[in-house]
Amino acid sequence: MALFAVSFMLEDGSDYDDRHAALAKAIEQAADGEVWSETASFYLLNSTRNSVGLKDEITSAVALQDGDVLLVINLSKTKGHATSGIAKKALFKKLIDHR
Repeated sequence: MALFAVSFMLEDGSDYDDRHAALAKAIEQAADGEVWSETASFYLLNSTRNSVGLKDEITSAVALQDGDVLLVINLSKTKGHATSGIAKKALFKKLIDHR
């Protein structure tokens, strides 16, 4: 299992709220376990998939528009991190320690 950072930016539009909710749900459902998501448009999660497989699973559940951006990064090869002001620090540390 690997630790992933998933981040996104959605273009404005009349369906922004629907796309945002659908994308958040898809990311959470694609995770294998707990999800940390305190900052805007950023998720930290574990998955047994590779980066492309995780991205494909998330995007298959959402009708993204041209201009919407989704980023999936496998963090398992890197050990450095820093935090400031997060409320769920125990969950963040639990997930980040999987690297």
